[in-house]
Amino acid sequence: MGEIPAHWEVKRLKFGAELNPSPLEARKLSQDGEVSFVPMEAVGEYGGLDLSRTKPLADVGSGYTYFANGDIVVAKITPCFENGKGALANDLTNGVAFGTTELHVLRALDAVDRKYLFYVTLSDAFRRLGEAEMYGAGGQKRVPEAFVENLKHPLPPEPEQRAIAAFLDRETARIDALVAKKERLIELLQEKRTALITRAVTKGLDPTVPMKD
Repeated sequence: MGEIPAHWEVKRLKFGAELNPSPLEARKLSQDGEVSFVPMEAVGEYGGLDLSRTKPLADVGSGYTYFANGDIVVAKITPCFENGKGALANDLTNGVAFGTTELHVLRALDAVDRKYLFYVTLSDAFRRLGEAEMYGAGGQKRVPEAFVENLKHPLPPEPEQRAIAAFLDRETARIDALVAKKERLIELLQEKRTALITRAVTKGLDPTVPMKD
């Protein structure tokens, strides 16, 4: 962790977040009510959920991981954990979701800003330490619940948490926009490359040469 500002605290995650809240919370919904369904492929890297899938609560109420709006989900299986799969859940159908069992769910408690906590889970330190604690063999290694509960992390005062989260929102959005522009430029250059090759091998190098069918 290294040095931290003198006025910050260091706390274990279990004192700042509830881990894997009970799916019994969803009992307020009717069994035929629709909820978001989130398989692993719907969890983005470094944020974002594909919420295009829904299912009746009766179909997913058991055997899946439950979470609600405002909760943080973190993939626990390799290589999804190392690749940064995780998100801050929002806009869930009827406010709740059920998804892959390969998720840990964190719910920020009082005095902990949920978006700041989400960025903690995206940090390189969180991922490296979690990777070191994985158990299992081969492609079935998982981050244990005990690691998430007992991880010590820096905790600034709540106003500073919100300021840090807002700063990271702005800066990561700016970086994402630059990446998108670069990706579009790469696409255009690839299209130009293909067109250049096609023209050279079908029409030659001299544009003044007469053509025929």
